[in-house]
Amino acid sequence: MGHRLAGFVIVASALAAGACGDDPLGIPRATSLEWAGSAERTGLAGVPLADSVVVVARGPDGPLAGVVVSFTASAGGAAAPAFTVTNADGRAATLWTPAEGPDSVIATANGPRAVLRGEGTIASASTIHRGRNNYIEYRAGTLPIVVSAPHGGTLLPDEIPDRTAGVTVRDRNTELLAEAVAAALEARLGGRPHLVVSYLHRRKLDPNREIGEAAGGDPRAEHAWWEFQNLIEHAQARVVESHGTGLYLDLHGHGHPIARIEWGYLLDGDALALSDEILDQAPWPTRVSIRRLVADNAATLSELLRGPDALGSLLEDEGFPGTPSDVQPGPGVAPFFSGGYNTRRHGSADGGPLSGVQIEAPFPGVRETAATREAFAAALAKAVDRYLQRWY
Repeated sequence: MGHRLAGFVIVASALAAGACGDDPLGIPRATSLEWAGSAERTGLAGVPLADSVVVVARGPDGPLAGVVVSFTASAGGAAAPAFTVTNADGRAATLWTPAEGPDSVIATANGPRAVLRGEGTIASASTIHRGRNNYIEYRAGTLPIVVSAPHGGTLLPDEIPDRTAGVTVRDRNTELLAEAVAAALEARLGGRPHLVVSYLHRRKLDPNREIGEAAGGDPRAEHAWWEFQNLIEHAQARVVESHGTGLYLDLHGHGHPIARIEWGYLLDGDALALSDEILDQAPWPTRVSIRRLVADNAATLSELLRGPDALGSLLEDEGFPGTPSDVQPGPGVAPFFSGGYNTRRHGSADGGPLSGVQIEAPFPGVRETAATREAFAAALAKAVDRYLQRWY
């Protein structure tokens, strides 16, 4: 892609104003604000910095607690929370997601203000970006393919409480499967896919859910959630810059009775039970996660779902049965995963630039051992190669 990782250089400056004492509402008023920590950092545009940025409010006698601080990003980035209150050490923190190019975040406290300036950069093809505490990892690539693995992580940090809602069982070995798939795609296509992996156990974070259920309200888990989602979007932006469009693959594991690949295009078993003639008519082509691919090709939706050149059919040719495909057009009455939050958010159902699919792999014969993972990855790489040649 030829992009340079120049770094994210931050320069801090503080402007003091106002008077000491409390305002009429009894809220402490600071005489100055200053940024804590290093004045230089590195980061990626559109991705939260690994550490929160921290401002210190001071009064005549030193750090001041209870000061209301607002944070504003000035050039298209984001700061969250936008409002907070300083702690006993006079500190207030926000999570800063810088925009590409020059950006800054401004802290204000009823008079005093502090400006943190920097420049958001983009990943080069050799970038390996690790988020806060190495919970989330992004390996930049050169192919028009983004691979993610949200549910295979094993890390159980004490700082993040266990989730109490939703599924908490991990998709065993899917993080290893994602790495095998990335290696096989590179061997087959001569370039690397973009790869985003969560190494947090699903008890701590579920990146395939909206943020409330995903993180359970814990700010550290929310930080990791934003990193995961924004790194996928950063990767997709690089694909659009270099190729115009591409393919998003979200890797999962299932334990259903039938050990086959389940391809999730946001269509459930009832929808896949419909005839090709019905599926090819409105509204179905606009409801799927490969909506962009349908629009870009002189093909019907049913061809892309279960025709001979559909992903399921191409992988079936390599010895890995799945549904939907030309052999198994739908799951019938058997349990079936149709695609989740990531497939909708990062596929093209809602107008995104990359078409996407959720790949649900069984444990036996696929995720089970290094040998089965490598065999599946090689077969998937061959199928994806043929798929790209046919539809892209």
